[in-house]
Amino acid sequence: MHSIAWRNGIYEVCWSGACVADECIQLHGGMGYMKSAGLERVLRDLRIFRIFEGTNDILRLFIALTGMQYAGGHLRELQAALKNPLANLGLVVSEGMKRAQRSVGMATAEPLGEHVHPSLRPAADEATKLVTHFGGTVEQLLSKYGKNIIHEQFVLNRIAESAIDMYGTVGVLSRSSRSLTLDLPSAEHEGHLTTVFCKEAAERIERHLSAATSSVGVETDKRLTSISQQTVENEGYVPHHPLEL
Repeated sequence: MHSIAWRNGIYEVCWSGACVADECIQLHGGMGYMKSAGLERVLRDLRIFRIFEGTNDILRLFIALTGMQYAGGHLRELQAALKNPLANLGLVVSEGMKRAQRSVGMATAEPLGEHVHPSLRPAADEATKLVTHFGGTVEQLLSKYGKNIIHEQFVLNRIAESAIDMYGTVGVLSRSSRSLTLDLPSAEHEGHLTTVFCKEAAERIERHLSAATSSVGVETDKRLTSISQQTVENEGYVPHHPLEL
């Protein structure tokens, strides 16, 4: 699963690089579209990454469902423990404390700040909070949908996107910490890159997790599902042309 998360993340980044290739073509004008310039091949080759070895869309579902399967098993274990709380007092108290801490905004995940360079500790602390938020959101979704979560593809996509961004955050923190600790020539530059990446990733994760559980997000998903179904039934674009052409 780690390799799949890495693959999806890096291939999406590669496709982001298509914007650079597109700008290069734009700067070259009509010549940029010609084979002789070599830019059209770069743009074409970048696109295939999101299809090779399984499409990114399918692998996102795999990432989300595989992770949720583990969380579901933990919830079943907790549910069984609650039927006989005295015999499972340690587990019940531990889970109760976690939920109490989470409810007041305290992180319950293992602190990442202890494992990174001091200059990156703020980004690592934010990542720890996001891991806690992620865990709480997954449990909330499993409690709400149960086994029917497999049919909630919009929700699963948001969970997968969040997981990929968290994996990327931990990866860049680890690499940049090494560079800063060894005082490599590129260490300062890598630190800036890491800070920016972690900040933008945190914003994306918060947005995805909030949308997965909010009433606005649920309503949007219902509308998107309805739009998709109507388009399929109509076998094409549904609205009529305003000029009736």
